Amino acid sequence: MKNVLDIFLKQNQMTRYDLSKKVGISEQTLSKAAKRDPKTYSVKTLVAIASGTGYSPGEVLDKLLAIRDSEAVYIASTLKEIRQKVKEKEDVFIIRGEFSALAKEIKQSSLSESAELGFQLGMGGSGSYVVWAINRMINSFGGKKEEENLKDDIMTLYTIKFLNSSEAMLRLKQLDY
Repeated sequence: MKNVLDIFLKQNQMTRYDLSKKVGISEQTLSKAAKRDPKTYSVKTLVAIASGTGYSPGEVLDKLLAIRDSEAVYIASTLKEIRQKVKEKEDVFIIRGEFSALAKEIKQSSLSESAELGFQLGMGGSGSYVVWAINRMINSFGGKKEEENLKDDIMTLYTIKFLNSSEAMLRLKQLDY
């Protein structure tokens, strides 16, 4: 399920953190809401979002439901946003701008689909996770641990499709099975 709340907040130049500070609702509450269908949001949550964005609670719900029912996806344009989406295992999102080069680097260092399939079959389906664990151990001794771990997570979890020269779409591999 896509993160409708984050898409809505981004459209209003806000993050969950910004909204939390502005209206006094906890980030944890917003994080939990972001993982659910907007029609299940509590009145308290809708009122808080409305208060922070200048819409009425009804308008907020209408906008959230419209996003849910659309083809809209989250567009990450900062490293912090990319990290958050990967950490939360967002189903599909787009990397835009200078960080699309990160996606190109990851894609170039990946195995072809047929080679990866053969590797997975040979390892009984656990090959990606074994490589991921080994890379984590290696990165823990290196200097660029956080950036390398992000690359490993993206390579392990996502398929990358380039939309144009400055945008790449990341889609969870598990959605393709």
